[in-house]
Amino acid sequence: MNIIKIATLLSLETSKIGLLTEADFAEMKSKLEAEKANHPNLTDESIALFFQALSNNAMLFQAVMNNRALFNFFTQKNLSKKQFQVVVDFQDEVQIKGFIQMYLMADINPFVYHKIAANDFEEIALLAEGRQFLPDRVIEKMRFYAIEKLELADKTLKPPFGDFSKILYIKDANFFTFLNGLKNEEIEEKVKSLLTTLMNLFMADKSSELAKRTFTAMKNYHAVDENFSISIERLKERAEINYKPFAVNKKKYYWIYAVVGLLVLTRVSFFINDLSKMNSELDSYQNYEDYEVQSEPRKLDRYYTDMRFKIDSFRVFLADYNQNQIRRLTRLSNIKTGQNPFQTFYQNQPTAESSNYLKFRNTSKYDMVLLENAVLYDSIKIPRTAHFIKAGESIEVNFNNAAAKTIFNVYMGKKLATFQTESNHLFIRSGSIVEYRFSELIPNVKEVLETDYTFKNDADINFVNGHLRVDSRGLIVN
Repeated sequence: MNIIKIATLLSLETSKIGLLTEADFAEMKSKLEAEKANHPNLTDESIALFFQALSNNAMLFQAVMNNRALFNFFTQKNLSKKQFQVVVDFQDEVQIKGFIQMYLMADINPFVYHKIAANDFEEIALLAEGRQFLPDRVIEKMRFYAIEKLELADKTLKPPFGDFSKILYIKDANFFTFLNGLKNEEIEEKVKSLLTTLMNLFMADKSSELAKRTFTAMKNYHAVDENFSISIERLKERAEINYKPFAVNKKKYYWIYAVVGLLVLTRVSFFINDLSKMNSELDSYQNYEDYEVQSEPRKLDRYYTDMRFKIDSFRVFLADYNQNQIRRLTRLSNIKTGQNPFQTFYQNQPTAESSNYLKFRNTSKYDMVLLENAVLYDSIKIPRTAHFIKAGESIEVNFNNAAAKTIFNVYMGKKLATFQTESNHLFIRSGSIVEYRFSELIPNVKEVLETDYTFKNDADINFVNGHLRVDSRGLIVN
């Protein structure tokens, strides 16, 4: 049970968070002990995490409780906006992201990805309302899957056509509401491309229910481009031109037939006129006259644009292997704190002395590899080097943050070794040796490894109660 659900189980009032006394804490502990018998997922670990969050991060806890999108998601409720009237002045997005990353990530990733795979967008569309408080890595992954869905639909609707049953989500208004929470230039271009494909389909088959319903659903997408929004609205209106059969007693009211016939003929004439206009709009849209880009986009070397996929592959290698398949294991026992254990990726040696250094202390019972990355072109992560830190030891990391922003990722476990598994994600060192990785991993290792950290001061890094704990002033968590 997550900490927000525990708060609702206790009927904890949002306005009282931060004002609780020792007596209040004692009363809550007593209630939760009694509730454990009724709620199997209310564990000692989740209770400890709740009190830790409530004691150390009261303002952040209150901010999440008072955000309708976040509260409804974490409690699986659907409360209205009028039920969130408590005024919360604290709105630091970065710190709220860090709070969610530390205490609530276990609820986000599995649920969101399962819903996307099942083409069920209602609940995650509501979650997208609170997108400014979600960790950047979550938003990035959601965008990746959203683009995949748009590309699949676009491809399926083009000759020779694919299986329409696999893209019925485009008829769902929630899908386009979901896109609203993620939209950027790339998503908008994918939606435009889908609209063009849908228009081609509709012009070829005016009876296409899929096209008509998608036009209607797409109206829920609020485009950045105002002209694009107008086009969506017009196409939705014209696709809905139809009439319903009208039945009367054949023996009476013959004058009604004449009126209905006249109305039908008038409606058909309007329909033909609208189709003519739609053809004209389609030609204009397909020629991109309204959406022409005046300047060429910046072109990057493929080395940079492909780096995200290479880093993802390396993460799979490090943290997503099947531990039951480990074979030919050889431990690396002579590595020292401060050394770089890798040769094939993050292969650069740690930077020599500079005027910019930070001290990192590994206060956990696990060994750690601190991955150092440069960020180029605002969003492209380039691996620099890696720093091994034994459990209980510390290092000083030197880096120059002037040329490019520096971010870090944390990889933790025990028994660094080389071994083989049945995986396509393999990195081979010289001598045909598989790259080193931990043969015993921390819980939630993938989520921990995917989290980006920007440090401005020294940091203590620990792993407690299944969560990474990073204590550092000025820390930014993405």
